[in-house]
Amino acid sequence: MKFKIIFSLLVSIAGFFSFAQQVIAGKVVDAEQGEGLIGAHVYLLNNWRTGATTDVDGVFSLTIAEEDKGDTLVVSYVGFQEQLVPLSDGVTIRLEPLQLEGETVVVTAKPLIAEEFKYMEIQKIEIYTNPAAKADPLLAVNSLPSSTTADESANISLRGSSPIETGVFLNNVPIYDGIRYSQLNGIGTFSIFNTAIIQDVTVFPGNPPLEFGNATSGIISMQTDEAIVQENTNSLILSLANIGFSREQVINENQSLKLFTNWQPSGPIKQLNERALEDIESFTSNDLGLYWYGSTEKMKWKILSYSVTEGYQFNFEHPTYTGIFDQEKQRSFLISNIERPVGSGAISLNKGLSYSKGDYAYSNVAFSVVKKDLFLGLNYHFSSERYSLKTGVSYDLRNSNVNGNFHEYYFALGENHPTVDLNESATVRTLEGYGYFKFYFSDKLAFGTGLRKNLPFEEDESYLSSQANLSFSEDEWTITAGAGVYNKLGLFENTGEPFETQNFQKSIDIKRDKDGLETALSLFDKKGEINGEEYTARGLEIYTNYRFSQKLGMSGSVTLLDASSESESDYTYDLSYFIRANASYMPGRLWTIEAILVAREGSSYSPISSAVYRDNLNAFEPVYSNTSLRLPHYANIGLSVSKIFAVSEDLNLIAFASLNNVVDRPNIRGFSYNFDYSERNRNLFSRRTGYLGVVINF
Repeated sequence: MKFKIIFSLLVSIAGFFSFAQQVIAGKVVDAEQGEGLIGAHVYLLNNWRTGATTDVDGVFSLTIAEEDKGDTLVVSYVGFQEQLVPLSDGVTIRLEPLQLEGETVVVTAKPLIAEEFKYMEIQKIEIYTNPAAKADPLLAVNSLPSSTTADESANISLRGSSPIETGVFLNNVPIYDGIRYSQLNGIGTFSIFNTAIIQDVTVFPGNPPLEFGNATSGIISMQTDEAIVQENTNSLILSLANIGFSREQVINENQSLKLFTNWQPSGPIKQLNERALEDIESFTSNDLGLYWYGSTEKMKWKILSYSVTEGYQFNFEHPTYTGIFDQEKQRSFLISNIERPVGSGAISLNKGLSYSKGDYAYSNVAFSVVKKDLFLGLNYHFSSERYSLKTGVSYDLRNSNVNGNFHEYYFALGENHPTVDLNESATVRTLEGYGYFKFYFSDKLAFGTGLRKNLPFEEDESYLSSQANLSFSEDEWTITAGAGVYNKLGLFENTGEPFETQNFQKSIDIKRDKDGLETALSLFDKKGEINGEEYTARGLEIYTNYRFSQKLGMSGSVTLLDASSESESDYTYDLSYFIRANASYMPGRLWTIEAILVAREGSSYSPISSAVYRDNLNAFEPVYSNTSLRLPHYANIGLSVSKIFAVSEDLNLIAFASLNNVVDRPNIRGFSYNFDYSERNRNLFSRRTGYLGVVINF
């Protein structure tokens, strides 16, 4: 049924007309050596969706609409200074060395209505070369100073807030249940997103722009490739836990089609990392996707159809049960985006359909969770020299059904312990309208403000989200202050229970960029509420980045955090500090060696002080202490090496290898206990884990 829906929607929006355009070509070279730079990013300043990367000789080509001919090219490359040059055909762009760069993050500008809020962008090549990312776009976000994720997972916490408050978007459509190998507590090892089609990952760590909804503390926005290819290309990905292939097919000068598939086996990576992955019995995943995108003078569109199936078996240890936890999951979604110029502005329509079904079994329990989501968003964006306006409406429908049996007592999970049957459904609907207005007082000072209001259904309460920000830039200084109130209705992943969140936050970001040294200071203060339970999070982020030479650069950040919850004495994100450091060395052309350090305070937990025997269950019930303790401090050092091999004009390879937790530090995640809770064993985060692979483009 889901495939019929996918193909019928694909057919229904086919039949676009082509309009005259112009192809602009050029070359990007090293200003000192005169050599072409492969993989440099080139895009239009005022139409960032039109972009390309340079080939093995540093050559690029762009298909330019009539309305974009007076635009400016933005050109960037790792280790070099970014340049803005007038758009013209046959141009040669000479990049100078000593570009600011750090933690695999490049800060760039895009024409978003709320662009004054601080955000960062991660490019595709940086996802592959970041040792902490494991070639996954969401895991790459954990390298940012604003990430306070405490469990090495792809469930991203930003600035001391729960991951359920973080909005994850793909092509401006919210994605729920986007974690691969997700456990019952929502923790998942990887995201489901295929890096082969991801162009960049943009992160708003604080005030989420109100042009997006469905978030109360931070936004992660992923965009798929948008540059129309001029010739057919293929990519083959071979790594320890991933075998993938993608083909990009030219349909005509205005549109391309990409087909991609991946298989994730557990055998090779388990063999190399037997000790580190001893608790994982096996895993496998298969995905298949179709991506059609194009651009004419009067319309741009992107359509993505994606399906993934996975299986995951791991060793589950509890005082009353030790055995295999078996889970299987199927997911599919269809995302379509259409944008059409109207007068001096543009109208865009974003649609999303998704379906997922998870089956879980262990001990004498078996149950399934089925979720269906529908999203519709209509937006209008108008810009002039002095002000910008963006307004729109969105409808988000989420439905879940949980069916099966569950253990009656959390401390009695054995095969003979009692269970209860459950068959429950939940539905969450949100219909919201928003408007955002931005005014430029001068080239240095801009003010923005926005409102987002829900139109409540019968059982819903009315709420209003609002935000305002002020941005000042002069010479090497940029200062941005913002504040807002945000609301969200949703469903807990894997359980399907509804939740409500509200968050009021204030932030100020100060950046200075001068003489090869970039420094940033961020202050934030949040007061949040999840299903009526309040929490606070306030903190300070300090970031510095300096490139000593074209070959060597270093960066570091310190986040000081004060977070607490009125209902949890051992609040997960009550971590007073995060330290991150990055060193990047380029020993030769197209070689990169990176080392990263992540250190933080150990998580707090409530220790078990005693246990009471329940004769009717033949099980002990733990009694928790009223005081909280902390796990030992967490530290992880990662190392990666990558090399681009330019074999020929039509063939290049990106080889990468990484080692996570180089010193094999036993970072403690928590504890497991014996039958009567008299003894406990340490449960550890990832031990030393090696990963390697190659991306072959031909």
